[in-house]
Formats: sequence, C-alpha cells, structure tokens
Amino acid sequence: MKPPAKAVLAGAVLLSPLALVLGLVILFVAAVANGAAGHEEETRGAAPGPPAAVPADVSGIGPVVLDAYVRAAAAMTTLRSKCRGMRWSVVAGIGRVESNHAAGRDVAASGAVTPRIYGVRLNGSGAGGNTSVHGDTDRGVLDGDTVYDRAVGPMQFIPSTWNGPSGQDGNGDGTKDPHNIYDAAQATAAYLCGTGSSDLSDDAQLRKAVLRYNQSGAYADEVIGHVHTYDRLGTTGTGGTGSGGKAFHDGAAGWPTSVKNPRSTAAAIAWARQEATGGGANWYRACLAFVARTYGWSYSGVQYAIDHYRQMPTSMRHDRDRTPPPGALMYWDTGQRAGHVALYLGGGKIASNDIRRKGYIDIVDATDIETVWGATYLGWAPPHFPKGG
Repeated sequence: MKPPAKAVLAGAVLLSPLALVLGLVILFVAAVANGAAGHEEETRGAAPGPPAAVPADVSGIGPVVLDAYVRAAAAMTTLRSKCRGMRWSVVAGIGRVESNHAAGRDVAASGAVTPRIYGVRLNGSGAGGNTSVHGDTDRGVLDGDTVYDRAVGPMQFIPSTWNGPSGQDGNGDGTKDPHNIYDAAQATAAYLCGTGSSDLSDDAQLRKAVLRYNQSGAYADEVIGHVHTYDRLGTTGTGGTGSGGKAFHDGAAGWPTSVKNPRSTAAAIAWARQEATGGGANWYRACLAFVARTYGWSYSGVQYAIDHYRQMPTSMRHDRDRTPPPGALMYWDTGQRAGHVALYLGGGKIASNDIRRKGYIDIVDATDIETVWGATYLGWAPPHFPKGG
C-alpha cells in the first residue's frame, strides 16, 4: 500500500495499491418545525452513529480524531457485514504508529488536519528507510511533489493508493481528502477490512490485515500492541482528564452503567461543537432531537424535553444542581409544554439551539436560557436515552 510515516523510518516494505469499493455519506438530518422559541418538540430523522461504547477521552487522542476512529469503524460495521471485529481501537492502532494521532497538528471540527503531514520522498534513496521507487502519480496535488510520491495525511496513504478505490469521504462533505482525519480514518478501516471475510477480533486475522497495510512484521507487532492497549481502555476507563482536572469520562461522572450511547461523551461534545460552527442545520424547536443526535441516536424516544427529564430515573436527576460534568444534559421549564434541554460542554457553557439565532446551534452561557428566555432551571441528568433509536 505505502510506507507509513513511522515504518518508513524503520525500513518498511512497500505494498501495491489494492482495490476497494466503498462509499459512505453520513447525514445528519436536522429537525424542522414551527412555533415560538423555547417550545421544543422531538422530530425523527437519520443520524448514524458508532454502535459500540468507547472511552469518552483517551490520552494522546484529540476528541475529533477519536470521533473519526469511532465513525470509521461504525461505517465498516454497517457496510461490510463480512468484516467482523472492526472497532475504533484497530483504526487507532494504525493512527498511533502513522502520525501519533496527528500530534502537533491542528485538527478542525470538520476533520481537516493542518499543517499537512507528508512522508519522505519515495525515491528509493534509503532516506527514512524507503527502498522502493514510487514516481509521481498525482502531479503533486496531494503530496506537493511532482517528481516522486510521498505518503500523505494522518494515516499516510500514498497518492496512487488513495486515488484508486481506497479514498473515502468519511465526513460526508462530498470530497475524499487524505488530509482529513474522517476521510483518512474511514479509508484505513476499509483497507483493513479488504474485500473478503475476516474477523479482526482474532489476532491472527488482525495481523494479516495490518500486514496488508504495511508488509513489516515489526510494524504489525507495534500496531497490534497499541490495539490491545486501546481495547483495555474500553473496560477500565480512560487515560485523560477534562476541565477542572477531573477525570473526563462517563464513569468518573458517577453515571450508572445503564447509561450507554452509540457515541462517547468526548465525541458527542466534538459533534455538538461542529454543529455550532458548521451552520446550515435548522434546529428550530428541536432541542431534544439535537441532544439525542449528539449522542448518536436518530431520536430520543420521548416527544418533549420536559417529559424526558421527568421520566428520568430519580437516581439520575440532579434537581437544581448547577455543577454537571461535561456531556450532561441540562433542563429548563420555559413556561410552555415542551421545555428545553441543552448539552453541557464544561466551563459554564452549553450547546443550545435558537438562543442566539433561530434555527441554529450556538455555544452560550448556561445561564442565558434563564436571562434571555426567562426560563426556570430544573437540573441536569446524564445522557440517558433508553427509548432512543
């Protein structure tokens, strides 16, 4: 396929491009309704999300990068039923060796990685361990080199591989960009799954898949070692901290084990922030739909925000408490039937629809719901959607 960034330095053997056919557009369909601000109703729509629980925060992996890994694995679970055992940790294992999860780069909510990541010139000189010549195949469009190819992006694809059937559009923006972590992560998952049956939960089959990515035994050993480490995080907690120095994961927030969502807390917060900066989604009167979709559900299973809070198990409700952990849901009585709910981001901020702009998500102070709308604060609860779908 190509010499991954770290494997180039270690002297990896290059692979030829392999054929894959995959296309996925992830749509987040916004809810549209009519009525006064503060009167929120549940609406249904498609909102695909990762099917497996993951740590909310992993040391060394930014929230957008983690979300990209989770979504990439979910795409394979959905579209490649013969590729069993694909999970976020497998994609993360590759990302750790390739670019250390785009360390030192800025990763935008859209997934764009800047500055771009380039491998050494594949001129066979031995520099960085490359011994196979790869002449230019993309006129320098992806790698900036019009003489030789270079591995590109956080997952280090060579242009000829990417421009074959391997390139993916993981964030649904209509562009296949190896310098975008959502696109690159999904391409990695697709490449590892290949075209035949496999079960990546079996280490022997996982090793074969990794060796397709790079024909180096040392490389495969390193990747699989990281995969195992990340697998353990799914049951033992996380390696990171959130605001205020508190452990930033669902268990540390004191949430019961029954609180299980397709998307992790960190990934949900990253998704909500992306909605706040992306613009265009019409979320008017759709607060409950918004928080449910933030956590990967198509709908919450309850029509009104105020009912969602009142139906929450008493043990999960924190009436009038104003110190929720990041990722919690905060509720208000707006004086109208539906009430209001918003996602708490930490630092006194929430992601909320309609508070500044009708139909849009904005990041505002949690107290704005009371001062702007004259609402009454009810309390917070964990993101619990037992009837979500």
